[in-house]
Amino acid sequence: MESHIFPRWSIKFLREDVSNNRFYEMHHEASHLVQDGPKEVLLCDPCEQRISRNEKYFKEAIHLSRHNTKVLHNRQVAIIQGLDYSKAKLFLLSLIYRMSVSSLRQFGQISLGTHEGVLGDMIITEDPGRNDQYAITAMIPLIGGNMEECFLCTLPVSHRNGVTVCPMIVAGILYTFFIPGLSNRLHDIIALNTCLDQKWVLNESGEWIVPLIDFLDIPSVKAFLERRINNQNHSQEHL
Repeated sequence: MESHIFPRWSIKFLREDVSNNRFYEMHHEASHLVQDGPKEVLLCDPCEQRISRNEKYFKEAIHLSRHNTKVLHNRQVAIIQGLDYSKAKLFLLSLIYRMSVSSLRQFGQISLGTHEGVLGDMIITEDPGRNDQYAITAMIPLIGGNMEECFLCTLPVSHRNGVTVCPMIVAGILYTFFIPGLSNRLHDIIALNTCLDQKWVLNESGEWIVPLIDFLDIPSVKAFLERRINNQNHSQEHL
């Protein structure tokens, strides 16, 4: 079937923004207006239906506070309570899985290698794994002090102590996926624990602590912008 890479509801959030957003495919050769977010022929019908159920739950639980979820927040963190760990984790795993197997150029930097097969099996069998298996954290970027649900993008992939770190912003929330190396399990857990504080990880308790942070203070965004500025200055020096 023709599958959306980003969930359809996140694209709808973007299109319903008052800015009257439109989508463009931009290439070196040309750019043109398209009517939808990135999608391609990718998943079979049963897999598409399975993923869609978790997508629907995630949107309603996180963005609409349904399914008995609550969101408590102050100026530093939001605390999501009553979350179904299995459904939330399986939706998020399906998201990065789709990006990895996609042939679209905008997802070319996300390549999970042999982990694609593991994630595919987890999604099919509806096994979310433990919270330290493909750990996921979240934070809410603030623009002008507000969360912007019409914000959707991928950010540069990085590598820390043998762990691949994949950040992306979906409907205004920055999710970061921690993909372990291919060494033995004990080494993977040690490497993972050196990359992040476990209190921020999506976990089985149903409570997820999500920091609030100014968009320009996000480390991956800051590093990306600094590289762009440095490259631009370097190019100008050689003109």
